[in-house]
Amino acid sequence: MHKTTLEKRFNSQNLAEKYRHVWNKGIHLFSINDANRDFYYSVFYIDFLFAEIIYNKLNGEIITIKSFTDKAKLMYYLREDFS
Repeated sequence: MHKTTLEKRFNSQNLAEKYRHVWNKGIHLFSINDANRDFYYSVFYIDFLFAEIIYNKLNGEIITIKSFTDKAKLMYYLREDFS
């Protein structure tokens, strides 16, 4: 799938800008605790984009924030068993 202009613009921001954008404008959809790894995944909806935030469970640091528009990726998070 081709990346949209909104997606490219969001992903080109630095981590601090993305974080501020997510927390100021984002709507939290769900979070997943990956029991097999040391990660939490949170998915937000922001300005016609989905944003995936991956946290390290051990130290609470944000590893990455990336936006996506692909509904298949969203369905993966909803269907996958992370326990």
